[in-house]
Amino acid sequence: MNRRKLTIAAAAICAFPALGAPAASNAPIAPAAQTVKPVPRPAPRDPNAPMIPAKRSVEWDGYAPTPQWPGQTHAPRPAKSAAFDVETVAQGFTRAFSFNFLPDGRMIVAERGGAIKIAGLDGKVSEVQGPPNLYTNPGQGMYEVRPDRDFATNRQVYLTYTTVPANAPQWQGGGIAIVASATLSADDKQLENVRVLMSTEGMDARVIQASDGTLMVTSTVVSAVQLNARDWPQSQQLDSNMGKVLRINTDGTVPADNPFVGRKGAHPEIYALGFRDIQGVVIHPRTGKLWTSEHGPRGGDEINAVEKGKNYGFPVIGYGHEYDGTPINNDKTFQEGMEQPVYFWTPDIAPAGIAFYTGRLFPEWQGDLFVAALANHSLVRLVLKGERVIGEERLLSELNSRVRGVNQGPDGALYVLIDGASKIFPQGATGKILRLMPKR
Repeated sequence: MNRRKLTIAAAAICAFPALGAPAASNAPIAPAAQTVKPVPRPAPRDPNAPMIPAKRSVEWDGYAPTPQWPGQTHAPRPAKSAAFDVETVAQGFTRAFSFNFLPDGRMIVAERGGAIKIAGLDGKVSEVQGPPNLYTNPGQGMYEVRPDRDFATNRQVYLTYTTVPANAPQWQGGGIAIVASATLSADDKQLENVRVLMSTEGMDARVIQASDGTLMVTSTVVSAVQLNARDWPQSQQLDSNMGKVLRINTDGTVPADNPFVGRKGAHPEIYALGFRDIQGVVIHPRTGKLWTSEHGPRGGDEINAVEKGKNYGFPVIGYGHEYDGTPINNDKTFQEGMEQPVYFWTPDIAPAGIAFYTGRLFPEWQGDLFVAALANHSLVRLVLKGERVIGEERLLSELNSRVRGVNQGPDGALYVLIDGASKIFPQGATGKILRLMPKR
C-alpha cells in the first residue's frame, strides 16, 4: 500500500463514529489468529541520513509543549515521602525485561535473550526451558511470563515473545510479537503445552489478566531511532493490531463485548487504539481499568488510563518530536475525540514497568503509581488524586542503573528490577531484584 493510501486509511479511522452498544453476551465469538503471518514493513531508513541530534533524548532540548491542564507534566515534588532501606533479593540476570510473583512468593523473570528464571526470596535462582521458535536480537526476544490468576491449581502462564514467520522475506524491523499460553511443569524446569493465542503484529508486547479474567495484550508499532512516526499509521487502522491494546479470552477466542466486534474491516480483538510503544501495564486495584506506560519518540513519554473503544491519538496527536528533531504532525497535541495522557514527560525518562502501591508498610505511598525509568535511571513515584497527578518524586537515582520493573510483593514491600543492560555491560549478568523496606 502506498503512502497516500495509508494516510487516507488513517484519516478515515480517526473519524470513526461513536460506538454502538456492546453485545449483550460476553461469550466468545471467534478464535483469534493462531498462525503468525508476515506483516508489511516500510522500507528501512537510509543509514547515511542524519538521524539523532547531538543531545540524548533525556536531555532537555528546549521542547516544552503546553499541557492540557496544570499537573499533566512536571508535577511538584510531594510534601510527604517515606524513608526506606534497599536490599538485594536476587541477582545474576541478563537483560531482564519483566518479573511477576507466583502464589508462593517466588518471582518468575523474563530475560530478553529468551531465558526464563524463577527467583526465591532466599536468593536462589533456577532456569526454565523457554518456548520454541524464539527470535532474539538486541531489542527483541522474551518480554513477559505472567501467571494465570488460578496458577496455584492450573499452573498456566501467559507469554509474550517474538518469532519470525516461516514464510517471511528477509525481515525488516525484527520479529513479530505473539502471545501464547503454556503450563509450567511440576518441577519448574520447562514450559509444556505451548500454544500461540494471537499475533500482535507489532515489535514487542506485554500481557496482563484483567479482573474479569480476560487477557489485555499490548502491541507496538516498530518504533526506533531509525524510523519516523509518519511511516507507521497502523496505530490508527482498525485492520491492524499494531499500536493497540487487544483483548482476548485465555483460550485465544475474542470476547463478544469487545468494542469493534461486528464492524466491517475491523479486527475484533482490538480494545483501544492509537498507541506507539507501551512498555508497562497494570490493572488499577480499585477501578479495574488498565493503565499503561508508553515510550514517546524524542520527548513525550506517557501514562495512560485505557478505556474500551477509545483512541489515544498516535501519530495524529502526541507529545514529542521525531528523533531527528522534526515535529510530529506539526506539533499537534489535541484533537476532539482523541484521549489525553494522564501524564507525560519532556524530556524522556523511558518508562518501563508500572505498579500501584496498596500495601501497609508505606502508608505515605498508599494509592501511588510507581514507574520504572530506564533512561532516567530512577524509580518515579506519582501521587494521584483520581486520575490526575498531583506530585512526582524520583527515587533510587543514586544507583545510576536502568530500572526496568516494579511490583508490590505479597509482604507489602516494593520490589524493583534492575535489568542488567548497559553500554558498559551489554551482556553481563548484572541484573538484580531489589526490595524496598521501611527504614530501620
